[in-house]
Amino acid sequence: MFLSVVNLFKVVLCLKCLLSSFWVGAVQLYVDDEKDFTIYQGLNPTTNIANSTNILIINALPLGKVSLVPASYRRAVKAMRDSNHAVCVPNRVKTKERLQEFLFSYPVSMYLTRRLYQHASEPPLTPQVLNDDAEIKSLSALFTYYKYATIVFTPTMSYGPFFDAQFAQVSASNKVYRAGSNPYDDMYNMFKSKRADFLLGYPAEVYRHSQHEPVAYRAYSVEDAPRYIVGYWMCNNTEQSKEFLSMFNKLMMEIYHKSEFYDAHLKWLPEQDKKLTLGYLEEIVRLLTSDETPATQ
Repeated sequence: MFLSVVNLFKVVLCLKCLLSSFWVGAVQLYVDDEKDFTIYQGLNPTTNIANSTNILIINALPLGKVSLVPASYRRAVKAMRDSNHAVCVPNRVKTKERLQEFLFSYPVSMYLTRRLYQHASEPPLTPQVLNDDAEIKSLSALFTYYKYATIVFTPTMSYGPFFDAQFAQVSASNKVYRAGSNPYDDMYNMFKSKRADFLLGYPAEVYRHSQHEPVAYRAYSVEDAPRYIVGYWMCNNTEQSKEFLSMFNKLMMEIYHKSEFYDAHLKWLPEQDKKLTLGYLEEIVRLLTSDETPATQ
């Protein structure tokens, strides 16, 4: 009996050592969306462009190379600054501030640029805030006219350099703050329930929700907005991160040439947006494969 216990202890100890060595080189991927976390674990099917594209690269990486960590974005940034090991977050856009501190992968996801959504039950926007192409002149112009209107806003998330600058010109009194464990769904639900007048959202996200519920929205483009937004993995600036991103980028180059990469984007879009998105995807891949940096703004 005593020998059996000793042998069992040895087996457990060996397994523990094996697992420890297995995860020594693991990159910590902090995930701030609870739905995405279960999807990346393989427990649920994909639900949008972001997790559909990210699961492609996660599955392509060597087993045990990535360790998932459920945590807020703020906690992730703290870990990236404090840790000497590789720490990454998915679904981030490049900004000047982030580029000064962190490393970025090759593009993983591409989205048609955000549009401003308004409830169709409300009167259309006045021509005074629109240009000749029926685009909103700017968010500042919008809220200068609609002084008491509100827009859903998540302060911990970058909307990209263009829209970050636009939001900086909007008064706090016009912003309804939302920061939860599922920011995109949370913002949409707040807008849908009419706790805010406007939503600056991705067409793919709004389309995903509108497929399952009777809603009617009016959409406006914003003058001079980028054609599309690119999502990357953002990692801390360590030697381990550099080695990881080198491998990551080589795998992404392989993924770019697979039909699954295009399907991961197009399956979540309405028909009228598929052709436009396909053209942008082909442009990004063409620039990357010709050793150029894709335009993201």
